[in-house]
Amino acid sequence: MTDAERDRAFNKKVTEIVRGRTALLRDTRAEVVRLLNEALAQIRATLAGAPSDYQRWSLPRLAAEISRSLAGFSEAAAAKVSTAAGDAWQRGQDLIEQPLEAAGVRVSGTLPLLDNRQLMAMRAFMSDRIKDIGLAAANKINAELGLVVIGARTPSDAIGSVTQILREQSRARATTIVRTELGRVFSVANHERALEVVKIVPGMKKMWRRSGRLHPRLHHDLADGQVRAVGAPFVLNPFGRPQVKLMFPHDPKAPASETINCGCYSRPYMDHWKMATPGRTPGPDSELGPSVRELLKKKAA
Repeated sequence: MTDAERDRAFNKKVTEIVRGRTALLRDTRAEVVRLLNEALAQIRATLAGAPSDYQRWSLPRLAAEISRSLAGFSEAAAAKVSTAAGDAWQRGQDLIEQPLEAAGVRVSGTLPLLDNRQLMAMRAFMSDRIKDIGLAAANKINAELGLVVIGARTPSDAIGSVTQILREQSRARATTIVRTELGRVFSVANHERALEVVKIVPGMKKMWRRSGRLHPRLHHDLADGQVRAVGAPFVLNPFGRPQVKLMFPHDPKAPASETINCGCYSRPYMDHWKMATPGRTPGPDSELGPSVRELLKKKAA
């Protein structure tokens, strides 16, 4: 396989996996929103069946019905994002390994498993944040019902407020959590795997790619195409503020202003197709050595 053929196979696989990442984020968000709409329909039905005289209605009973609906949403949505986090973790690794495999560079059998404790921590954080949507919504809805009981609002006003809470406020929070935290899981796994692979494939670097969203951070868009060594940070230049350095999009060490709702990602980029010399830790000017297959044969001998 020529270098040009390797490049084509490599880039084709990168595109395929990135599209899978986009679909994962989109489908997870859609499922969480569907669950929210389901909870909204249950709550509206509960309110519609309540007596018109809210003063004679037991507020704790009504609140309990609403809490049950939102608890069901919380558990189902948390389970969905937990599963999606596992998928994102694997896809982040795939974005490093599979393009190389497609280009004829075998690395998967030589790499250690990533430490899943990071995944467990991020998964728990995501689940807690999704569950908090249901809790926060329940508190807001109960406050609206309290206003109805004391006569400060009408029942129809309360139903309108419930719709706004679950359709606008909660949906916006859910979208932010899915986009930010699921993107973070993907990026962390991608970066951790790249740090291992570059020991074998020193020609591999990383490239910042913009999200393509309608209203992006302009300095994130301007970083599109920036190439760095795997162990070096990307450098972003916000207007009117100091430079920001991120090891990858959604870097947990970066300011929240640079990561919340960010849709950017880092993809592997091949500077050359030579492998590391056995027994050496490759640097930017490492000698060009044998292929990974030859390395494995020597290790097995």
